[in-house]
Amino acid sequence: MSSLLGKVGYVIVYVDSMEKQLRFWKDKLGFKTLYESPEWSEIEFDNLVLALHQSSDTEPRDTGIVFIVDDISVVVNELRRKGVKVTEPRDIEVGMEAVFNDPEGNIYHIFQPHHTEDS
Repeated sequence: MSSLLGKVGYVIVYVDSMEKQLRFWKDKLGFKTLYESPEWSEIEFDNLVLALHQSSDTEPRDTGIVFIVDDISVVVNELRRKGVKVTEPRDIEVGMEAVFNDPEGNIYHIFQPHHTEDS
């Protein structure tokens, strides 16, 4: 049975420099874009779209976006190799977490659960 509201399709992050953000998401992180313009761009993820929306109110904020990974150490090392500032993974109650920032200081989380769906 599907939800009354369907599924989450977009997550929007407000940005100041679309050009910087697109270089970051495409060149450093390797994502593909579905659409690009100076005011609105869409980054393709497996099951939703990260929409970058140009805005003058772009104080850095925690986006609440969490990327779930199988091996956080590998991901952190690869991000650092690409020049992304990322924290050391830390153990939290349900897994390991690290944090990185986009070029404007917005915060994103990387999470590796202690258990997998198979266990």
